[in-house]
Amino acid sequence: MAPPPVPPASTSRLPSQCSPRNPNSNLNSVLQDILLDLEDIFLKAVYNGDLRLVKKMVRALDDGEGRIAQKMGAVKHSSFGIGVLHFAALGRSLPMCRYLVEDLRMDVDDICPAGETPLTFAIGFENVDVVRYLLNHDADTEKLNEDGLTPLYVAAAIGQCEIVEVLLSKGAHIDALSTGETALHAAAHGRHDNVVKILLDHCADHNKINFGDCTPLVCAIDARSLKCVKLLLEAGADVNCVGFETPLIVAAGIGLTDILKCLVLAGADPNVHDSFGRTPVEIAACYSTRKDVEILFPVTSRIPSVSDWSVDGIVSYAKPVLPSKEVMLAITKSEACEAYTNTDFLAAVEKYTKLDEGQKALKDAEACRRMRPDWPKACHLQGIALMLLKDYEKACSALLDGLKLDPWNDHIEDDLRQAMQFLQMRHILKRSKVKDI
Repeated sequence: MAPPPVPPASTSRLPSQCSPRNPNSNLNSVLQDILLDLEDIFLKAVYNGDLRLVKKMVRALDDGEGRIAQKMGAVKHSSFGIGVLHFAALGRSLPMCRYLVEDLRMDVDDICPAGETPLTFAIGFENVDVVRYLLNHDADTEKLNEDGLTPLYVAAAIGQCEIVEVLLSKGAHIDALSTGETALHAAAHGRHDNVVKILLDHCADHNKINFGDCTPLVCAIDARSLKCVKLLLEAGADVNCVGFETPLIVAAGIGLTDILKCLVLAGADPNVHDSFGRTPVEIAACYSTRKDVEILFPVTSRIPSVSDWSVDGIVSYAKPVLPSKEVMLAITKSEACEAYTNTDFLAAVEKYTKLDEGQKALKDAEACRRMRPDWPKACHLQGIALMLLKDYEKACSALLDGLKLDPWNDHIEDDLRQAMQFLQMRHILKRSKVKDI
């Protein structure tokens, strides 16, 4: 989670000229600018841990009616909408956090526009002391951010062992779902074997299926983490679980010899079939991983259609049955149609984008935006669909909408930059009377 930049306190913003016709309007504008300046100065002092200046400004704001916490809660950064306690967490100042929470009684679960709390800010900056302090003052361990992620999931995803342990000690639900998967999935995805061990030691569900029909074991295999795979197998992860594909099929398809050995030794079934009807040994042969074929051959039951039952015979037999590009395209098209029929527009637009069918992708992306107008991903998908159709001007507009909703999304920013480059190139070519891109 990238931190928002902390701007320096701005200098005067007085207008260059005042209209004599609206003196009150100009005065209000100047006062508003002064107030914004004071807020920025205050927030910068909080960020820098300047307790003396912060206390001085708080005393100036205190009207003696006991509403100081309410007033502090209303102070937000003029551009990002981030509150006072968020800035203290960003600045890693424990004394500042202590003053704001204990003396000013500020809400430890205050939410910024991006749905983040001071706790998730502190986790993102791996500040264990501030995390522990906020949790000791009843920060919500299950609060979801705008992306649907729990604090435990965020800590596991970045591999912060100590914070994971602190959260668990404070009662964080170990198997809570964040966008369809658990903290154990996130740790396995990220190859964070130390976090995986902590979660398993606290009895995390090692066979939980995520939104993509994958268990943590499959996630670890996909991440090519032998250490995570071994930890999950030692904890009793189901080596023959049925989901997206079995772990052995996934390992054979990637060509992970060491992981494949572990799975075979753990009792993985070598005679299961993938969605194309192939066994793991055939998959290994398709991708020319002879060592994997040699490991799987002794434990695989003879395949009747293979006349030469040997390592060389399987390699020769399996290569021609590798699914062709045409077959894969047909399958993707079928999946796109099925997703559209089931009104799963998000899945449909992603499939049509893979097929380079911009018009259908755009139709489904627009349906996504109608259903969830404030969803950054819908804007992103609409922009990509418009780029497929070479409508770069509208693509820039859609991607800019997405970036406004999710300012730190690198993928949207990269695609917006590309769309703007294409648009600029089109204008250059138009002036030069060269064929359009």
